[in-house]
Amino acid sequence: METGLPVEVELVYEVMPCNALRTAQEPGPEPHPCTYFREWGTYHSYDYTIGGAPATHGLLQATRYLGRAPLVPEVLSGCRKAPILAVGINPNLPGWWPATHRALNPLFDDYRQYAHYFRFRATSKLELDEADYERYGGGAADTPFSGHELDVPVDAAGDRPITPRLAPQKMYLAYQSLLDDLARRMDWPDAALVVGEDLAYGNMVHGPSAKWTTLPSADPLLPPMTSGQRDGIVHECFRERQYFLRQLFQTLPAVVLVFGQSTANAFIAELGSRFSTGAPGPGDTVDALLRREVRLRFGVVDGVPLEARVIFAPHITGNPAEFAPARPLVIDQLAAEASTGGLRFSAATGHLARPAGSCVFCPLLQIADCAYAAEFRPLAEPPSLVPGAPATPASAMPERAAQGRLRRELPVMTPVRGAWGATDEPDGVRDGDERAVGRRRDRPDEGRRLP
Repeated sequence: METGLPVEVELVYEVMPCNALRTAQEPGPEPHPCTYFREWGTYHSYDYTIGGAPATHGLLQATRYLGRAPLVPEVLSGCRKAPILAVGINPNLPGWWPATHRALNPLFDDYRQYAHYFRFRATSKLELDEADYERYGGGAADTPFSGHELDVPVDAAGDRPITPRLAPQKMYLAYQSLLDDLARRMDWPDAALVVGEDLAYGNMVHGPSAKWTTLPSADPLLPPMTSGQRDGIVHECFRERQYFLRQLFQTLPAVVLVFGQSTANAFIAELGSRFSTGAPGPGDTVDALLRREVRLRFGVVDGVPLEARVIFAPHITGNPAEFAPARPLVIDQLAAEASTGGLRFSAATGHLARPAGSCVFCPLLQIADCAYAAEFRPLAEPPSLVPGAPATPASAMPERAAQGRLRRELPVMTPVRGAWGATDEPDGVRDGDERAVGRRRDRPDEGRRLP
């Protein structure tokens, strides 16, 4: 649907309710494939006590407990014009593993709060401290399938106030360490490179799960997808609605980081002939890909090619033994892109310069002022406002059209099963407590047939 909104803003209004609509309201003789995400149970959820976006950037705000609920889909985390974009298959699910049952998950009814959360999440999510969790009745019996709701007292305003704390995430802290190493390598003494500003992270599929797999797990409660569910989810989220691709072509990052063989397999298969250098192909290992320059061609604007260096590597937290020797090569590639001008340091902001294109995400959604507006180089000139029309941030309709032209040049996609058939995550690839690799179990295909 063409709304005329800037893509980065439009995605907030589409993604936030998407899984609920597909699960609860979409008709059909069979459950929609995305109902798979409901198989992961329910989790402790929170909302802010205020209306509208918080006045400060952080996640720690006046917060109330809402009870148990399924998780909402996730949009890109960080600045929509961050020059480095880290890509995964789908968001990790806080609260699944026993050590994280006290995790708190956002369930906002205000789109601005949803946008604010993902713009400023950075390296942490939220949780209760252990003492509060136990005081409210949390414990061993509190699982995603128990239906157990915490006994949080109601205050005079009718809210159940809680005091969340930051829960730093290993993967996001690892991203930060790469930025720190890059700044040291390039001798940028005044650099303040941080996750959320210089590096954003997002996923090819937007529904959270603790694992992306059709394989049974060592944990018998962990629900693998059927291959039919996997194919239907990918068709709906990645291909038909193109949530990730629309965001990718709005961000136009200078560097794309792809960690893990499973993500590499899907990314390479889907982007196909858009690789202008390095010729990655199905079956190429991340170890081999890391040792050569790979570039993704977004397209050409005014005769200037727009490209990103794509850096493949083993999963930082899932395969730390494999990532350790690969780390220097990742920094080498980042430094090479900085040396040739693909990544540029801006002394004015203390951050990396923004890539080509424009953005109105923060001001239009009224969540923050934009610190990078002076750096933006729109793909197309915005139209002149009609005299007397309400003043808004510069219209992004020409920008949206330019992004769409670039995106429509994508190659014809291979069948979903061919592209995503090698994306199963072995046990232990995420920050969970499993390590044993499960064996494949034949399961009948379920879910909606694909056109």
